Amino acid sequence: MMKRMILSLMCVFTLVLAFSANAALAASDGYFYTSNRFGYTIKCPQKPIAVMDLSIFSPQEKGDILVFENDGYSLTKYWVVSPDAFTNDTFPDLDNISEQDAKDLFAHLMVERGYESVSLVPINGHNAIYAVTAKNIQVDTNKDGKADQTIEEPGQNIETYLKGNKTNYCIVLSSKKAITQDDINAYQYGLLSFREN
Repeated sequence: MMKRMILSLMCVFTLVLAFSANAALAASDGYFYTSNRFGYTIKCPQKPIAVMDLSIFSPQEKGDILVFENDGYSLTKYWVVSPDAFTNDTFPDLDNISEQDAKDLFAHLMVERGYESVSLVPINGHNAIYAVTAKNIQVDTNKDGKADQTIEEPGQNIETYLKGNKTNYCIVLSSKKAITQDDINAYQYGLLSFREN
């Protein structure tokens, strides 16, 4: 656990620097998607092949699923943009959080939600939580309190939690395959382009 946390914290500084650099290098082409229903605009790497209502898959949530790849009826690469994704007291004030409180928050989220890494990234003048789900998950199969099996997930998510002026959003990149650097660059550029209407 400690080794995993140290590795994650070492990656935070690199991730924050790479976030801005990669997004700046993203191609100038793309597609601006505007959701009149939820009041936002985001730049996608391409026009989505479909836009689906998140509540179809998760009735307690609302938002859009922007589909970029599918295999028949299975969605293989998509973004989820979900308004009202968390309340203002879910996270502390991320713009004024101390370094130690941020480390404690990251450690808590990694354990609670199974993230591989968590960091703060600047989006629209405010800090947002940028979290990557674990590719390899340790599982306690015999319930003795010790992990005894490693499961490799076929896909991975990147989840970003940001506070808007009107509501709080979670924007997710989800892929059923390995996430490529191009996927990450396009997603980060999308985050930096995100605007409430």
